[in-house]
Amino acid sequence: MSDERRIVQPATHEFTANLNFTSHGLTPWFAADSVVKDHNGGTTLETVDIDPLDHAADVSIRYQESNLLPPQDGETPAGTEISHETIREYRIHVTECDGHGGLRSVDYHLRPRWYEQRAETSDGDVITLQPGGLTSPHTDGVSVRAAGSNIDADLYDDILRAAAEALGIASHYFTEIHETSNIQDAARYVRVDESVSGPIHARDGPLVGLAHVLENDRDGYRKLVQNDSDERDVQKPGFYHTATLGPERVREVWPNHSLPVELKHYYKRDYWDRTDELAHPKLEAAYQTSRTDETLRYDAETIRRVERELDECVYAVLADAGLDLRAGGDTYVADEIFTAENGLTDATVVSLDLAQIRHEQEAVVYKHLVDGGLSPIQQEALGTLVTDGGEVSPTELAEQHGRHRDAVYRALGRMDDLVEREYGGVSLKSTYVAELVHDAIQQAETAVSRATEATAHALEAADRGLDERTSAFIAWAERHGINYRERDESVSINLGEIDAEPASPHETPQPREVVKAARREVRRLLREGFDLWTDMNRDEIKYRTGSWKASVSVPTDDAALRSTDTDETRIEYLGGDVWEGLG
Repeated sequence: MSDERRIVQPATHEFTANLNFTSHGLTPWFAADSVVKDHNGGTTLETVDIDPLDHAADVSIRYQESNLLPPQDGETPAGTEISHETIREYRIHVTECDGHGGLRSVDYHLRPRWYEQRAETSDGDVITLQPGGLTSPHTDGVSVRAAGSNIDADLYDDILRAAAEALGIASHYFTEIHETSNIQDAARYVRVDESVSGPIHARDGPLVGLAHVLENDRDGYRKLVQNDSDERDVQKPGFYHTATLGPERVREVWPNHSLPVELKHYYKRDYWDRTDELAHPKLEAAYQTSRTDETLRYDAETIRRVERELDECVYAVLADAGLDLRAGGDTYVADEIFTAENGLTDATVVSLDLAQIRHEQEAVVYKHLVDGGLSPIQQEALGTLVTDGGEVSPTELAEQHGRHRDAVYRALGRMDDLVEREYGGVSLKSTYVAELVHDAIQQAETAVSRATEATAHALEAADRGLDERTSAFIAWAERHGINYRERDESVSINLGEIDAEPASPHETPQPREVVKAARREVRRLLREGFDLWTDMNRDEIKYRTGSWKASVSVPTDDAALRSTDTDETRIEYLGGDVWEGLG
């Protein structure tokens, strides 16, 4: 869906760009130098009118020492004379007088640039800087690194000109933005009421799902952070959760995206001591320039593109968590920057459909297990990929297992849907695939037997005239060891023993923590089954009105009280109505 609609409008948080200028050579740097010297090292102007901002602002200029060396013979290759014995850099800082501690501010770091510019490292070595097309033997310039918060991205050059003019530096020095100017950082956010934000950071929520299902476990792009302890070491669910996706993985969900992104749910550090809107968490999408070789130019078109991609990431996470995309209810909390208002946008709201991605990856793994099984060479390769933490090449696989390299290449070629091969390295498609393969390798006979049984059931179903979707439901039940019985009005589902993994700081978790984790796993399985059930075009009501039961192994009460890890457990039986289990 791409038609314009009115939904909640994210706000800009952090933004960083390199603003480069060559039209006036080093004149802007000399001008800043003169202002600082005239004011004995710097000055601050209070409550200056800066047109792009909503309120007056404090504007300051200071100098800082640098590691840049003066040009040889006192002249740049472009012919600019520099008599300075040391090269200083300058900081122009703008802070809006908004009555809220300067929430909107930007720092401009002005640095001179000339061809074959030299700098001294901390070790005393002299290096030559590569300005990336900004300068030439005939061109000098200045580079201004702009880093700010809570200011619209397209205002940073306007604010620079206004601040420079206020300080006595001609604004026209910064009018012609050089084509090498680029975006380094950008973030967009919404503030969500903490009473409804839980599904965002839940174990089965979109942040965990994106990092877990999509990311390759060996390519260096995977990053999942789940910190539920605040600055006081007090438990706060969702305190700081992030999932980082590289450009290739991003495209699996958003095919028209190319920007690496970090998705983050987090609270302000002092949330616990606040009663205002800042006690509620943010959901933020941030551009990760370190994860890509692409250069994003600082121009209106690129800024719109960055904001659009980040907004679409925010919308997808909100939608997957089941939150209303429209402001005006109880979902969003306005702050001094985020207005919690709807805005007109044509941004696409993409369904994450992580369950479908899981199903596809499961299908690939089990296809290899049942379609004649894995060859010995394939088993060896997969076993190494799920246990070896380093980079593995086909040659290393061949040497490790005493195989001919060509045979390894052929075996890997028959598993292109399981493994990725790039630059001589081999890795599994995703962390989720790695887990499935690991289970299969560790329990090969059981896994193959179960998968074969699943296939047999699917074939049997086909013989009865059932379609592939019905077969998929049967295979899913067999794969997870689930027994179900369909009655006239409902179904009964026996999930068997649940393998619960509570996120507990204790070596031996409390029984209630294990039970809680088990119920989360039950909910996940019931939802998977429900998706497959509805794919069969079966009666949704029959599934929802059914019943379920399961068991879970929990620590005994005595074990839970001990300070050391123990294997003492008891079986606890769970059950209930499916509609309640679905959540």
